[in-house]
Amino acid sequence: MWACVALFATRVVGQFEVMLLAPAWLPAMEAWYSGLLPYPLLLPAQIAALMLMAVIAWNRRIRNGSFARANPRTAGALRILAGIYFAVMAIRLAVNLFDNGADFWRHGAIPVAFHWVLALFVLVSGRAPAHESLQRDEADGVPHGDVPALPYPGDHGFGLGKQVRYGDAR
Repeated sequence: MWACVALFATRVVGQFEVMLLAPAWLPAMEAWYSGLLPYPLLLPAQIAALMLMAVIAWNRRIRNGSFARANPRTAGALRILAGIYFAVMAIRLAVNLFDNGADFWRHGAIPVAFHWVLALFVLVSGRAPAHESLQRDEADGVPHGDVPALPYPGDHGFGLGKQVRYGDAR
């Protein structure tokens, strides 16, 4: 997730640098800017998107997959949305390639690539949680189902009449 945030931040800074300084080592503004939204509106929208992405990437519930466990329908919807977003951008790139030939990268390929970064971020945000290799109810590192038997269960008693305190449950 943080890689997507860093890549998108690089795009925002790069486009801003091209607008202000137009360095020779970066593509011209036409390559960075698709023209769908005026740049004075696009830059604050990109900064807001970066802030939202950072908040989401910082959120532990999303990073460890508990969001997907708690909201499987929302997580599934995010994955579907990311797939549609990626496909629409692939179609946009194909149209761009058809219209501009070998010069396609100067006419909107950079925005498509970074829309793919955003689609990847949405996909990762809705990812299914990682499968836990061990059950949480396992004790002392003994694999599940391989619990050693007590030689004489009666020797340990039933624990009746014993007061159990919080510190005893280790």
